[in-house]
Amino acid sequence: MLEALQRMIKEAKRAKEWISEASEQIRVVSHYDADGICSAAIMVKTLLREGKDFHLSLVKQLNDNVLKELAEEERSLFVFLDMGSGRIEKIKDSLPSRVIICDHHQPVGEADENIVHINSVVSGINENISGSGVTYILSRTINPKNVDLSQLAIIGAIGDSQIDSVGPDWGVNGLNKEILKDAESEKKMKVSKGLRLWGRYTRPIHKTLEYSIDPYIPGISGSESASVQFLQELGIPVKKEDGNWRTISDLTPEEEKTLASGIIKERIREDHENPEYIFGDVYELLDKGGEFRDANEFATMLNACGKMDYADLGVSLCMNGEGAFEKVREILERYRKEVGKAMSWIHSNIEKPEVVKRKEGIYVLTGSNVSEHLISNVISIVNHSGLLPEKPLFGFADAEEGVKISARASDSLVEKGLKLNELMSGISEKLGGEGGGHKGAAAAIIPKDRQEEFINEVERFLGKEEKPEAPKTPESEEKPEKKEKGKANGLMNFINK
Repeated sequence: MLEALQRMIKEAKRAKEWISEASEQIRVVSHYDADGICSAAIMVKTLLREGKDFHLSLVKQLNDNVLKELAEEERSLFVFLDMGSGRIEKIKDSLPSRVIICDHHQPVGEADENIVHINSVVSGINENISGSGVTYILSRTINPKNVDLSQLAIIGAIGDSQIDSVGPDWGVNGLNKEILKDAESEKKMKVSKGLRLWGRYTRPIHKTLEYSIDPYIPGISGSESASVQFLQELGIPVKKEDGNWRTISDLTPEEEKTLASGIIKERIREDHENPEYIFGDVYELLDKGGEFRDANEFATMLNACGKMDYADLGVSLCMNGEGAFEKVREILERYRKEVGKAMSWIHSNIEKPEVVKRKEGIYVLTGSNVSEHLISNVISIVNHSGLLPEKPLFGFADAEEGVKISARASDSLVEKGLKLNELMSGISEKLGGEGGGHKGAAAAIIPKDRQEEFINEVERFLGKEEKPEAPKTPESEEKPEKKEKGKANGLMNFINK
């Protein structure tokens, strides 16, 4: 890992020079999800501290229209965050200016002398760092004092689901773990063991269980009465002696273990994938209060902002903007209602033609019933819920550009060699669209009239009858992590070399 990190730092030093030399307004473009919002906040704070003028946009994807509009601005320096690696060739064709890319997605194409490409995959790290983590490495390279922004990089990783796939400890790993050390040393975060349920500090325990969708609790999620009965059967009081409702944070360690065991048993009974992934590391944001104190909940709020078209509010939230914390509560409530409606639609149609169960994969055809902005979140929840057999899962939603497809695969399928990023990029390109992502989570946009073709192509791809060729990408391989003796914790000792 050290050699790979050093390769990223080498590129980051080049980017630092370009930012330092910039005399005109720097154009910053980031993705609109939690990871992209955290990336944007890190870059905004970094540029403000450097006294640089900038213009920030948060977008759904870096498509041809966005690049065309950016080209018309005739800027001298563009910075792409949590995006750009899959569009290098198009960027080279569209933008004759200097370009900095901070990304963790699989690259397509090779950077030229006008592009500084800070990418974890290119450097040799295939996982365990988010787009905001890569942006943080650039920020720390620009100024070591930016170590206080490490908190945002961890929130971005959590929002990018980089802690739910590492095993029952449910903790960050790899480079994320080194960044976490920075956040802990800055007293920005505290790590403890506990249940990873929404509403740890603010919501009554039974309401926390009722509204829990990830992890999903069969027979309990969605039902207040079932949640109360479940707690009663476990012998866990729902009220304090003064009559006020208890929250998860009020539980004793023994009560938390009892509750965790009860939830696991319910998930085992319904044959859920990884039923034990409900009890692990809990990340506390020490500079925030109430419902904003839990990093997982904070990341969900950022995702809500992005998906409900308030990504700028998410950036303000990351920067402790005045009034942002009050505004986000309403956005979050609307987001949760929309996700709840989408899940209800899937439950109602799970045995209907809208959910196509084929030999190799499962295809959820939501049409206009689920927003293109929420389909990825909904499919992630379904993938973890155990509602469907363990096969690659594809969710389809009508989009402005055609059909948005979000794909998810279980850890075990990825371990067996499945690479959704190659599948989605290869097939979507063949059908006149575009796609990419990670091995276990990827997305694509295809023309509306080619949905059935896409399904057939996936079946051939997964059945190995006719595997479409994915765009060529640089080969990279994560190196075994070496323990450095006598070194300070975190990234400081690496970046300051």
